Amino acid sequence: MLINVVISVIAVIAGVLMCFEGYNLFRLSLGIAGGVAGFLLGRAVINFTADMGVTWNPIMKIAVLILFTLGLGIFAFALYLKALIAITTIVCAFWFYDDFNFVFERVSNSVLRIIFTFGAGLIAGALIGVIVYFAQRWTISLFTAFTGARVLSGVLSPIIWSGFLSGEYAGIIEQRVLGSDIGFDYTLVRLLLLVAFCAAGFAIQLKTSKK
Repeated sequence: MLINVVISVIAVIAGVLMCFEGYNLFRLSLGIAGGVAGFLLGRAVINFTADMGVTWNPIMKIAVLILFTLGLGIFAFALYLKALIAITTIVCAFWFYDDFNFVFERVSNSVLRIIFTFGAGLIAGALIGVIVYFAQRWTISLFTAFTGARVLSGVLSPIIWSGFLSGEYAGIIEQRVLGSDIGFDYTLVRLLLLVAFCAAGFAIQLKTSKK
């Protein structure tokens, strides 16, 4: 429980820095994005090996997550723009898989469904990384605002869902708005938070970022 609270607090602080100060602190933001990518990779390794029968105790899980998070975070911070496209591609691929895997839910073969979902995320991430690499101030601001907003919405939406909304009635609202095929908890809440934080962060960065 305590480790979850610590991770959540760190994620919120990192998300705020990226969302509202991403351009001014772009190198730091890229390091944070690398840490996020490392966390996602570490989680994927744990889940994949667990499906293959490997048993993980809590301490081993934490050690692997810390290793991947710090490793890719330091890697991204040290290499800076040289690591931009790789980090962006990894983050977008996993986030696309987490948030939009329902796009390919009609693909009956589970392996093909994973390949299609990750492939779409990899292509999107690579394109975004290339655009940001050659970007002007507004593109970098938008990229960091979105990344920070995505972290914040991911951490805060379950809290808001469980603390202020009834799962039963909120679920009915989600199905009315998003369609009956969408069965994810707090999808609508997460989407609203993502848009709100991204818009606010982008607007503030454009006003306060250094020329």
